[in-house]
Amino acid sequence: MKQVRLGVIGCGRIAQEIHIPNYIENQKSKLEALCDVDENLLRNVATNYHIKHTFNDYQELLNSGQVEAVSVCVPTVLHSKVVIDAARRGIHVLCEKPLASSIKEADEILESVSRNGIKFMVGFNRRFLPNHVKAKEYLEKGKIGKPILARAETIIAGPYSRGIEKSSYKDEAEKRMGCLFDSGSHLADLMIWIFGKPSEVSAFATYRDGVTVDDCAVASIKFETGVIGSICVAWANLPDFRAIEKSRTIEIIGTNGLIESDCFGPSLYFYSPNSLMCRLKGKIKITPRNFDPNIPQEALQWSYTKEIDQFLRSIIENRESPVPGAEAKEALSLILAAYESIRSKSKIGLME
Repeated sequence: MKQVRLGVIGCGRIAQEIHIPNYIENQKSKLEALCDVDENLLRNVATNYHIKHTFNDYQELLNSGQVEAVSVCVPTVLHSKVVIDAARRGIHVLCEKPLASSIKEADEILESVSRNGIKFMVGFNRRFLPNHVKAKEYLEKGKIGKPILARAETIIAGPYSRGIEKSSYKDEAEKRMGCLFDSGSHLADLMIWIFGKPSEVSAFATYRDGVTVDDCAVASIKFETGVIGSICVAWANLPDFRAIEKSRTIEIIGTNGLIESDCFGPSLYFYSPNSLMCRLKGKIKITPRNFDPNIPQEALQWSYTKEIDQFLRSIIENRESPVPGAEAKEALSLILAAYESIRSKSKIGLME
């Protein structure tokens, strides 16, 4: 089996928990190099994972000849520069979400990716959760009639997680550019993936004392199909996963039923009066894969594994990326329009 020679640029939490271990465990990849500007962090991570080649300057990694693909795990404001520099060298890229911090940067990325003919994928892993895939399939088959209303909600600790000093809250929050930008981008991508292009948005946000970016936001969206939707996100350190699981859901109301899909997996709930089972039992629970119910993060971790594998397959089999940059730009456009709505206190149109 061909192995793709990989490098990881940026050795923070997402690289350590997702990209590095998944590349090591996947037989389609050979993790050759790591890069980070923090020398101590780089040394520790390389030692932990037994990675021989390390770089403080990503340009040196790209020029080293050690890799044919990279994961870009640096802060969002740096995505465009790193991705474009990799593309110019013909190096394939898996870029963490969101795609970029502005539409201008997003367009520059897409132009460079196209011109240099590399495989490019954005890390919207939740598309791979089997319950979301099943929910989309049910909608396409008309199992709940015509969708008319969709509500997506996620509460996570974000920058206020355990282990992060309170004195670092402001820096960590601002690095993520706000909860709507950071957490909301996943929901924006899922909503667009399921319902198509949005046509207008109105949004509101709140801000924690001393922090200049939003820690809670709500965006109301109208889609070109006529579906009305909302995205609600918040950063709050509520560590009991089961206690707040109902606040991590995508709910879809149709003219003839409803679907509730767990944001982080593994299950969805389905109801339609047309279903004999629903008429007998009411709303039914469907878990497409047999994940352990006692490990709430198992499905989410699986989706990251699937994301990495699909990126590698796109390179080895010369197939289209399952999360192309053009689609990631749609999610970015929606989020940026929501922020413009917050600033202007007005409805923002997205029709081109």
